[in-house]
Amino acid sequence: MKKEVLELREKMKANGVDVYYVPSGDYHSSEYVNDFFKAREFMSGLTGESGELIVDDEGAYLWTDGRYFLQAERQLAGSEIELMRMAEPGVPTVEEFLIDLAKKKGGYTLGFDGKVVPGYYGEDLQSKLGELGVTIKWDKDLVGEVWTSRPQIQPSEIYELPLTTTGKTATEKIADVRKAMAEKNADYLLVTDLMENAWLLNMRGSDIDYTPVFFSFILLSKDSVNLYVMDGAVKDSLPEDLSFVTVKGYDEIEQDVAALDASKTLWLDSGSANYALCLRIPEGMKTVDEATPIAMMKAVKNETEIKSSLNAHKKDAVAMVKFIKWIKDVAAKTPHQTELSAAEQLRKFRAEEDGFFDLSFETIAGYGPNGSVIHYAPTPETDAEILPEGFLLLDSGGHYTDGTTDITRTIAVGPLTQEMIDDYTYVLKAHLAMHNAVLTPGMNGIDLDAITRAPMRAVGLDFKHGLSHGVGHLLSVHEGPNILRRVPTPITICPGMIMSNEPGVYIDNQFGVRIENEVLMKDDGKGNTINEPITFVPYEREAINPALLTDEELAWVNNYHKMVREVLLPRVDGDLAEFVKAQTEEITK
Repeated sequence: MKKEVLELREKMKANGVDVYYVPSGDYHSSEYVNDFFKAREFMSGLTGESGELIVDDEGAYLWTDGRYFLQAERQLAGSEIELMRMAEPGVPTVEEFLIDLAKKKGGYTLGFDGKVVPGYYGEDLQSKLGELGVTIKWDKDLVGEVWTSRPQIQPSEIYELPLTTTGKTATEKIADVRKAMAEKNADYLLVTDLMENAWLLNMRGSDIDYTPVFFSFILLSKDSVNLYVMDGAVKDSLPEDLSFVTVKGYDEIEQDVAALDASKTLWLDSGSANYALCLRIPEGMKTVDEATPIAMMKAVKNETEIKSSLNAHKKDAVAMVKFIKWIKDVAAKTPHQTELSAAEQLRKFRAEEDGFFDLSFETIAGYGPNGSVIHYAPTPETDAEILPEGFLLLDSGGHYTDGTTDITRTIAVGPLTQEMIDDYTYVLKAHLAMHNAVLTPGMNGIDLDAITRAPMRAVGLDFKHGLSHGVGHLLSVHEGPNILRRVPTPITICPGMIMSNEPGVYIDNQFGVRIENEVLMKDDGKGNTINEPITFVPYEREAINPALLTDEELAWVNNYHKMVREVLLPRVDGDLAEFVKAQTEEITK
């Protein structure tokens, strides 16, 4: 058993804890977290943003979703930690596992750090396990006692975005939020989601890699706005147009929530607010527990955000075609490029574009068998040479001062097998199905997911990850509430949302294919929701089998490539322009 798990068991024994739960989040239930919060990764060895660990005196169990099955098999090898494949037949959820354990043992003591467990989940565990005789100790950060070399948070200095990027002032946004509060008869709004806080105040930071946010809480009332931040986040004072905001210490949020007037109504989202903070709400206080109004306001982009984002995607397209040409040119040369060197070269191409300031996530560059690991990120230990054959799956993105991008292209770096070509084409058919989908009133994310997967399922293919997610505007590349996960949910999809379209197929230990565009959701003028691509990079023509496409699908691809030409040719010249022309030539049967 891993040394860290054995040390945790010693801490458990000393604290009277029989079972310990380690999730993946931070104090705000963020998907991507600061290194300080990577407790589950430290304990288990599994990198990535998805995973939950349970440790008891008999074993250690790691739950993760389909994106990480292959990766977890590799990273857990030799650890004696049992992999629990989420959503697979016969695999219990963490909650079901804990309930079964209570029934077998007749009660036990469960420990966890309530600051990194969402409020709703902590309450659910307390309710369901408590009646089975389980005692919960929610104030135990035992991993912190084991993790002696834990990196500390170094708060970034926050900065303001210009109105030319945001399209709305913070004052206007807060006025909209207060209208929504009045409709719910809410006296206070507790905002715990880092992306929502950054969006509401038009401020950004760099407290989390690849996500320009800052650790904060906001407590909003009808006549006040309190911002709770870590020391050093605000150098002297907030910008003049935020002079109405009171800046307080990050940890003061707990005492201020505890001091709220219990006769009033508090609006919060316990999916983001942590359990420890939720327990500070005065007893008897009425709450509205649902997504904050900011979530949807942020997801539906205004005209300025849309225009700005289009600019970012056009810049990103130039960087991408530079890279695609480069990797095809150098693939046969020695010494061979590797996944890491390719990712670094792509970063350099992006950095050549005006306004680029960071990647939007760690580049997924998977060559050959590594491409079959859905969220693979190369490390010095796994860094594969890119040989002049097969596929390089490249999922990447950038933050520009205009907006945020996310794109996947599966690139032929040499000859392909017929299986590779056909699988690529089936993924393309699914990708086109989403592009051509028309959502009539009443249809939602479940319908869009089914429409998109249908061409692949017809030939026995599918993928173990979500189809689509919202994309933040200079925020997280994964933005809710419009996230279509592997288990479909009735997510509302509205005009103005920017979302991804990313089906894939993954042949274990052979290759992977994923194709991703970002799309802008629009009204078709008849009350239906359609989408148009805002990613302008050619598909891999060498991997397309025209015989598998309908005439309509082929026409769509050719029209898309015409649009790519129109966007790129004014922005590139010389050999790169000739490359773009060649990659976008008409495809015929």
